[in-house]
Amino acid sequence: MRVAVLSASAALALFLIPLMITVYNLSVADAQSQLQRDALAAVAGIDPQFSPSDRTEIPSPANANTSLGLYDHSGTLVAGSGPARADEPVKRALAGGAADEMVDGTLVDVVPVTTSERTVGVVRASIPLTVVIGDDITAWATILGAAALCLLVGVLIARRAARRVATPMESLANAVQALGHGDFQARATVSGIAEIDVAGAALADTAIRLRALVERQRRLSQDASHQLRTPLAGLRALLETTQTGEAGAPPDVVAQALERVDALDATIGDFLAPETRPRGQLTDIGELARQSERRWRGPLAAKGRPLRIDIPEHVEPIATDPARLQQILDVLLENAYQHGSGAVLVRLRASYGATVVDVEDEGNQIPLDADVFQRGYSGAGRSGIGLALARELTTDIGGRLLLRARLPHTQFSLILDRGSAPVPGSANAPRA
Repeated sequence: MRVAVLSASAALALFLIPLMITVYNLSVADAQSQLQRDALAAVAGIDPQFSPSDRTEIPSPANANTSLGLYDHSGTLVAGSGPARADEPVKRALAGGAADEMVDGTLVDVVPVTTSERTVGVVRASIPLTVVIGDDITAWATILGAAALCLLVGVLIARRAARRVATPMESLANAVQALGHGDFQARATVSGIAEIDVAGAALADTAIRLRALVERQRRLSQDASHQLRTPLAGLRALLETTQTGEAGAPPDVVAQALERVDALDATIGDFLAPETRPRGQLTDIGELARQSERRWRGPLAAKGRPLRIDIPEHVEPIATDPARLQQILDVLLENAYQHGSGAVLVRLRASYGATVVDVEDEGNQIPLDADVFQRGYSGAGRSGIGLALARELTTDIGGRLLLRARLPHTQFSLILDRGSAPVPGSANAPRA
């Protein structure tokens, strides 16, 4: 508003000052023309043979403030009003010069009275400049009033424009504050002002990216906590078994505990530095299954539940991410440990160019309409992250994770295509 008002005021000033000067000049020129007409009219009614002893009548001027005076050839005021003796304009007119000027704040116009081409006198017409300016004041006041009206209209337009700009800016500021407080749904109102709408669109894109980033970080923390909880739970179960005296020789217990600590350390490193994981590493799935069997045999045995594995003599290695594959197997075994019942079976088999890992237990508690892979679903009041994470990890390594059976026993199948991931150094491996 300040910018608009200052701009309008400057424009009006640049327009009004020359206009008021022009009005003043026009008024002076008009007053001088009127003085000349009054003087000529007076000369027309004067007998050129007048003498100072005659009583000469001078007609009344158009303006009551105008003074008319008749001077003889000696410069003496004979009739009318004016200085008693000739002033400079009268003297110049008697001498045959022009006499149209301003004298001491008075406009003066002198017209000679001639006979036989001889100047016998002059008529002097005059009007105070203050009278002319007084007439201009009305015109100036009108001009200033119109300017004030224009300025008022400009202020109203500026206020409306300011509101039109300020309202979306306030909306944008509120959206920024809401975004700062974690409201990723906050959006600025579309204003129709291109620059503000561009900023609002950029803020909306930022909110979407921040929301995705926060959700990714939240999911990462949930996944990390779940994956760290899994080896810790196994380690705790092993130590509790040792404490109750149900475990075997202490060296075996220590070795198993160290193996679980190594698995925990590997899991932490996998989450903290995912870019260092080997990609497409030739992996022996049978050996990974045996490692998982060794980790979970004790905890399951403590519950009176046997763990069996069915691995063919020859299992063809596949190119995959061994760390993620190990996490998937641990999630499936932990799920069987926490939610299943009875014996647990881990079976490897070949199927149409793929390697399939089945994890089966004797439980049948999964409802037919339940989506166990939905993040947050849990049938036992737990986090509901494990199976959802396992499916995401399976997708990352190019495999599929299915709930193959709910009845009579629960069976999950991990399907790994032996040709889906290129082996490093092979002809199908991507080149740098």
